[in-house]
Amino acid sequence: MKSNWIPTNEYYHRLLAETDAGKREQLYLELFVEPWQQMMSMMQRPGMEQNDPFAGAKVWGWLLPDQVAEISTLLKTMDDANAWETGREAAVQAAARFTPYADRLPFDTFEGWLVLAAPARFASDPQRGYTGATDWFAPRYIGQFWQPNEHNLPRLAGLVAHEMHHLVRFRIFPFNPQTTTVAEYIVLEGMAESFAASLFGEETIGFFVTEVTEAELEAAKSLITAGLHETGFNLIRSYIFGDALAEKKRLRTIGRNAHVWRLRRGLSRSAGIFAAHRHERGRGYFRPGG
Repeated sequence: MKSNWIPTNEYYHRLLAETDAGKREQLYLELFVEPWQQMMSMMQRPGMEQNDPFAGAKVWGWLLPDQVAEISTLLKTMDDANAWETGREAAVQAAARFTPYADRLPFDTFEGWLVLAAPARFASDPQRGYTGATDWFAPRYIGQFWQPNEHNLPRLAGLVAHEMHHLVRFRIFPFNPQTTTVAEYIVLEGMAESFAASLFGEETIGFFVTEVTEAELEAAKSLITAGLHETGFNLIRSYIFGDALAEKKRLRTIGRNAHVWRLRRGLSRSAGIFAAHRHERGRGYFRPGG
């Protein structure tokens, strides 16, 4: 399996070098928006202008071409930390882990992106300055940082491996946002974290796994057990993130306080380990440990 790591740092430097605002906008659309247009077309929100070419980037909270000061600041921090080199090397290692199973997959190349996001857009987000996602239409994943720092930059390799695992699992077990259950989602998140930890160590995975105590894990189980068979991605998001963010995103609330977000996400680790061993013994798919 191969990795195609997109040099978005070079893209950002090209944006900063362009002094004409109109040309800079066009360059941004060509480099950043067009490759993700199909996925972005699904992300329209009420009240957004349908013909806004930057609508998808705004929904995802990306820094826009007129935010040159913010781009410059975050880009320097990421460059100084060798973030693009770290991501590229992690992607190569993770892709190699799937090479023995290449004949089972409908693609042979993972495409990886690293994007700068707007700090103001994520001011109340409980994630610690970064997040990742996959493209539902192509074997492409993304990591985006809005507050790169000593906590999240060392976790970039784990983010890359996590999202690459999602891409593989979604091809073996197709993901349907309407029929996937809360339990299935916990398992897929847990297996992705286990895979990342097996490659790069537990210090590279999310705090919602590593900072959960046994007592908190038991509390999480009691909170989420009744909803394990609930379906629908919007409802899953409510279970994962809690009522505070559900209300912000206009999702159905489930009577759970925001502080239990970390507890619920902590379930993913134990569920992932169990699922990994079950698949290894029973079906011969991908073992996170190699």
